[in-house]
Amino acid sequence: MKAKWTELVAALTLAALCATPVLAEDLPEVRIGTDGGYLPWTSMTPAGELTGFDIELARLVCQRMQRSCRFTAQPWEGQIPALEQGKYDILVGGISITPERQKRLAFTQSYGNLPINFAAAKNSGLNGKSSWTELKNALVGKTVGVQSGTQSQKFMDNELKGEVNVRLYDNQDSLNLDLLAGRIDAALAGRSPWIALTGSSQGETIEILSPNLDFEQFDYLGVGVGGLMRKDTTELRKAWDVALCQLKKDGEVTRISQQWFGFDISTKADPKICGE
Repeated sequence: MKAKWTELVAALTLAALCATPVLAEDLPEVRIGTDGGYLPWTSMTPAGELTGFDIELARLVCQRMQRSCRFTAQPWEGQIPALEQGKYDILVGGISITPERQKRLAFTQSYGNLPINFAAAKNSGLNGKSSWTELKNALVGKTVGVQSGTQSQKFMDNELKGEVNVRLYDNQDSLNLDLLAGRIDAALAGRSPWIALTGSSQGETIEILSPNLDFEQFDYLGVGVGGLMRKDTTELRKAWDVALCQLKKDGEVTRISQQWFGFDISTKADPKICGE
């Protein structure tokens, strides 16, 4: 009888332990990888601190989840391998949601969307084109820069391979410097870094070229940007998405968009996740 009573007590104790809720402070910190040189998505202050649209949004998500989060800056080329190796739990920084990436990794719901654009000096002769065909013909034989490992590089590979001289860069800052110095004729990137560059005093000689290039014309460019995770981080992804639903509803994503871009880049809440 004593043995049975002991077994019963042990069973009840185990059940109580299992029923105890896991508090936010008991959960491990969320390790966030990002590129510190992709303004206005992410950038570094002179003091060496990360800032930008994605950094501010991720901090708000962490607050809503009541989770501690730690950011680490790393060049884009090494981020996905580091994520897959378990160094990070999520990557943020203007990362396009594409079918190719979704085959092996998972995204949060989209929270923003911008096209990609070519940029060039105002006196380049590449300005004022009304269609992609017209701009493509004008680019033939030119030297064009692009950041490696991005959707912009994929666009170059798909649409301009053999037509232009491609120069690859590790980060947006280096790409900007060569464009400003005239070492390349044009450059391709998401529209957001060009907004930042052309809005600065040093970028007053640079112009964003028409037309906008987006998912509607080139489906491989993706339907927006989101946080990138491994497929085994289901619980974190659900919590992140719930926080994004709340932030979209409260207008916080719109507010941060207007702060960093000058207009609203936010996407609508995903009804499959947030409800109607």
